[in-house]
Amino acid sequence: MDAEAAKTANRLLENPDDAVVLELALQGARFRVMADGWLAVAGASMGWPPGTVRKVTRGEELAFTRHQSGVYAYLAAPGGWIAPTLLGSAAVSARSGLGRGLAKGDRVSCHHDLSCARWHPHEPPQPVADYPPNIEVRAWKGPQWKQFSEDAQTMFFRTAWTVTSHLDRMGARLSGPMIPAPPAVMASEPVLPGSVQITGGGQPVVTMRDGPTVGGYPKLVWLDEESCRRVAQVPPGGTITFLPPDE
Repeated sequence: MDAEAAKTANRLLENPDDAVVLELALQGARFRVMADGWLAVAGASMGWPPGTVRKVTRGEELAFTRHQSGVYAYLAAPGGWIAPTLLGSAAVSARSGLGRGLAKGDRVSCHHDLSCARWHPHEPPQPVADYPPNIEVRAWKGPQWKQFSEDAQTMFFRTAWTVTSHLDRMGARLSGPMIPAPPAVMASEPVLPGSVQITGGGQPVVTMRDGPTVGGYPKLVWLDEESCRRVAQVPPGGTITFLPPDE
């Protein structure tokens, strides 16, 4: 969900950028360390300062439960975590039946011994991204942009949309004033991550990484990679204001 944060976690341990990391969502997680060594974390703040490497000891419990900012944190290990891959990826899409998330009692190992991290305590921490609860992101005109009235377009850009609790890897539902939908009924068509669809109830839905491949709601605007990454880190209750492409 936040590729830059995942890369930061890996770079802290001098791993390749695409080494497998553990993605921790808003609810957090707890782990029991089985061997002495080093681990790194980046992304959201859940009790362990992001952008840092930490010495861990056998038997220690790591609790990522004190959520402070952001939504997704990334835990990296020396050489990357060992996980089954499909189509070159270790990502999990449970709703599609592709892999499964970690469950209580699971054990995970990394490609190198935990003590083999090429990191030294005197090295400065990596720059930490700021995850404010209220953000502004650039939006680009979507496929059905011209089907919306000028009033609907203006309302969309002038509103600070609230992120609801309906937030996951598929999409983020936003709440605000009702956007009048185009009068015409459209057939389902391809949907890409970053598509902002307006539902029948006049509320925006931002399609995220595991979103559907097709959809029948009109797409008012589209978000680029950087904007999607920032939207992913806004927690429920936070707000998103979209900036027109010509500002």
